[in-house]
Amino acid sequence: MALGIQAQADGLYDITFTDGGADVGSGQINVAGGFATSGYFDITIGPASGNWTLAGGTTAYPNLLTSPSGTLYYDNAVYLTSNPQFPVTDTYLDNGGLLFTDDNNNANEFNLFANANGSFSLYATINNVERNPAVVGQSTITPAPEPSSLTAIALLLVPAGAFIRRKIKWS
Repeated sequence: MALGIQAQADGLYDITFTDGGADVGSGQINVAGGFATSGYFDITIGPASGNWTLAGGTTAYPNLLTSPSGTLYYDNAVYLTSNPQFPVTDTYLDNGGLLFTDDNNNANEFNLFANANGSFSLYATINNVERNPAVVGQSTITPAPEPSSLTAIALLLVPAGAFIRRKIKWS
């Protein structure tokens, strides 16, 4: 692929963001071909609190898309193996990052993106007011457990639970 985007492991990924407690959120994205194609992010603490949906559109670094409000730039690129913009810190996002919009009002949006030093920023526009400066913190991405794996784990726990119950009953 062009401009350093390498083959990625497609699937669901859990993502988180925290700046130490004043702004906290987590969500899940579906990655296909090196891009987040759908997903959500719930901010539970901070001025941008609420439920957010991944905005559509993808492009490759260094190109950027403009958000619906015209105030933010993004690319929805996800680098699970190597980041062409930040190869030293090798973050899973570049400076374009992921764009999320409010389910009720597309004028409300936030961008989660990486910085050169390995930190992440969350920059929001709420009710047409830009939250400047961006909140800087840490973010993680991990593969989401597959439903079949969760079912297998649950089925393995049933016999263990029955054994423990039987042992307690006989005591």
